Amino acid sequence: MSLPLMTTTQEFEHYIQSQNAFGKVFGNLDMEEDEWYTCDFVAGNDAWISRDDVGVYRYFSKTRWGGTISLNIFDVVEIVLGSADDAENAFQSARSLLANLFGLKLKDEWALREAQKYQSNLQYIRGERKDLERAYPVLYPYVQKYRLILEYFNDHQEDKLFRVFSYQNQHVFFSATNRIKDKLGISQSTATRSINMLTLMGLIVKVPHQKLPGRMLKISDEIMSHRIKHGYVGGKRITFYTVPKYSYEALDFAEKIVLKLQAAGAWGSLLTKEKVAKHFGDESANRVYLAEYTVKKVNSTDTSTLIKDAEYISFGLEDDPIPF
Repeated sequence: MSLPLMTTTQEFEHYIQSQNAFGKVFGNLDMEEDEWYTCDFVAGNDAWISRDDVGVYRYFSKTRWGGTISLNIFDVVEIVLGSADDAENAFQSARSLLANLFGLKLKDEWALREAQKYQSNLQYIRGERKDLERAYPVLYPYVQKYRLILEYFNDHQEDKLFRVFSYQNQHVFFSATNRIKDKLGISQSTATRSINMLTLMGLIVKVPHQKLPGRMLKISDEIMSHRIKHGYVGGKRITFYTVPKYSYEALDFAEKIVLKLQAAGAWGSLLTKEKVAKHFGDESANRVYLAEYTVKKVNSTDTSTLIKDAEYISFGLEDDPIPF
C-alpha cells in the first residue's frame, strides 16, 4: 500500500481510516468492500467492511440477533497486536504500531503544538517580537525583569513533551524552587515570589493538587513518600505547572494585573495571600497560593514544632533583582 507523504499523526489518522487498509495489515481481513464474510473475531457472526457516514472504513460484525459491532483499523490493531501493558494508552500504542508497519516516523501534533507555543512565548520574552513592546508598554518592562524565570518555564523541547503528562490538553511539568534557585543563581525566596507573581499575572499556571492527572498524582505521591522516609510527615505536594500561550488575550490579562499593582502602590508588600485576596479576590489568591502548609519533623527534640518549607524562610531584600 503506497502512502502519500505525511509527517504528523493527525494526517496519518485521517488518511489511514479513509482507506480499506484492513487487508494490507492483516491477510485474513483482505475482504472486498460491502461483501459478507465469516467473522474472525466473534464465532458465529457475519462480517463485512464498509465506510460509515463520515467516510471511515470499519470492520462490522453482526450477531444472529441483530446487534452489530463496529471496529476501525486502530481498534483491530489494539485487539490483535496490543498488550495489557499498553491498555492505558491503547489508541496511541495502536497508532504507533500501525505507523511503524508502514515505515512512517510521525510527529505528535500535540507535542508539536506545545513546542511551538513555548517557542512563540520565548520570542515575546526575549523581545524578538517587537509588537509586544509596542502593544504592552506597561507589561513589557516587567516581563524583562522576570526574563530568567520565564525562559526557564518555557524551556521545553518537542522530544521531551509527552501527551500523557498533560492537564486541560497542555503540557504539565514540575520543578522544585531549589532547583530553579541553583539553575538561575538566585535565592530560593526570589524564585518563590517570582513564581507567585507570574501566576497572579497568568503567565504561568499552578495545577490544583486535586486536579492532577493520574500519572502526575503518582509522582507527587512518590515525592511525598520520599519526604516521609526522610523524617517528615504531612506537608505540601510538589507544585505542577502549565504555561499558557502568550496570546493577546493572555497578555491583556497580564497587563491589567500590572496596572492594578501599580495603582495599589504596594509592590514591596503585596505578595501575601491576604493582600492578593484584598486586591484581586479570593479566587486569585487561591490560584496563586494553592495551599498553606507546614511539615512536621519526626525526629525533632520537640515533635510539636512545625518546620516551614524552605520556600517560605525569611529573606533579605538587598541584592534581590525582582521589583517587589
